[in-house]
Amino acid sequence: MTQTDPLELITLHLNGVEQHVRANLNLAELLILSDLPTQGVAIVVNDTVVPRSRWMHAMCQADDNITVFSAVAGG
Repeated sequence: MTQTDPLELITLHLNGVEQHVRANLNLAELLILSDLPTQGVAIVVNDTVVPRSRWMHAMCQADDNITVFSAVAGG
């Protein structure tokens, strides 16, 4: 298994905007570093909803398309 250089940068899209972030960043860290709320939001990575319980374990990958939505209850 190869380890990722912690200083390496990857390119991904966050809410439609190209971002350059460190390669070993998880979704929770991405929210914090991007000044996005960590409560009341949902994260979709490449068309798949990532449960909050996985945010600390889901690592950002090069070319990911990540969208952060405000979670809204409705009926």
